[in-house]
Amino acid sequence: MEQITSSYNLFVDTSRSHTTGSKGDDFQINLQDAGVKAGDGEHIRMNLENFSMAKNFPDVNASNNHIQVRATRDGTTFFTNQVIRLSPHNYNTVSDLATEFRDKMIIALNAMTTFGTVTPGTVSDLTPASNATHTDNIISFTLLYDGTQLTNTANIYVQMFAEESDSFELLGGDRILGNVSATSTATSINVTVNTSSKKIYFACKYPAQRSTMPFIYVRAPGVLNTNIETKGLKDHKDNHKSDTAHSDILGRVVVVSKEFVQYTARTGREFFLDIHQKNLNFLRLKLTDSSNRPIPSFDGQSTSGNLNFSAVIRFDIVKTRNVQHLETEHYVPNVPARFSKGIVTQQRDGQNTYFKNPGM
Repeated sequence: MEQITSSYNLFVDTSRSHTTGSKGDDFQINLQDAGVKAGDGEHIRMNLENFSMAKNFPDVNASNNHIQVRATRDGTTFFTNQVIRLSPHNYNTVSDLATEFRDKMIIALNAMTTFGTVTPGTVSDLTPASNATHTDNIISFTLLYDGTQLTNTANIYVQMFAEESDSFELLGGDRILGNVSATSTATSINVTVNTSSKKIYFACKYPAQRSTMPFIYVRAPGVLNTNIETKGLKDHKDNHKSDTAHSDILGRVVVVSKEFVQYTARTGREFFLDIHQKNLNFLRLKLTDSSNRPIPSFDGQSTSGNLNFSAVIRFDIVKTRNVQHLETEHYVPNVPARFSKGIVTQQRDGQNTYFKNPGM
């Protein structure tokens, strides 16, 4: 049966006292003088007791705003590939997100020049509408163009590569697996080019969402422990995402507020790591998203800015078994070994107990 023999609380604030290599979301702690160590039959258990940070990163960010656009004039002649990056903001409604997607698509198609000048359709051509009270949140819109070089086989391919970003989750499209520089005609959403009316219809396939990061993962890289995770959490590019691997995840925190991300343990056993090593001299705490990517931030925000967190981590020294040690002293003869042979313990007329003369 487990027995906790001692406990330590570690209070962490990553907004100050950075060591070389530390950042507000990737913090290194020297524990050499803390005395966190386990004895025979014991191990160290690390528990996440409390976590708090300001949510000062936008919902649409570098992890989910990347889209590639390819187009062909006649089915075989492709224009120069264009990259769309949605502006990193917190969008109030899906309609605002749809408007941003439409406006960035216009910029991308205008850069191809062969479409001529691309302009938005009517206000009613964009869904969900800004004043909609009931909607399925599926984004669609219509664009107009005045170019004359397109044929009936012209097409546009909107590509959302899963290895590049989570834009397919954000906008409601199909993920495309494989190399981000692939030249295939795979497409994530439905696009129709009508050369007679000079209209282009864009329709996403699934409901859009304003954010793609419901959790922040607190990791402790380099700590040998017993936790496991699916490989997709460790590396989103892994081909065996449903397989498991050793995990460095200490816990995950729900992003439930536009202002703060907070967590407090209720039982003390929600999130923990059972550590293999007997002495814990160094600890690294790192924040990631569900794809093991750093928290999206602006340049300098995690080093000299306000991207940081505070936490309380409890170390328990857990005894799982009693180790029995030899307590009886080894026999130590009181006669030197070189004199031990042929010693007469009792003399009888010059003979020993076995009636042998000395030395025989």
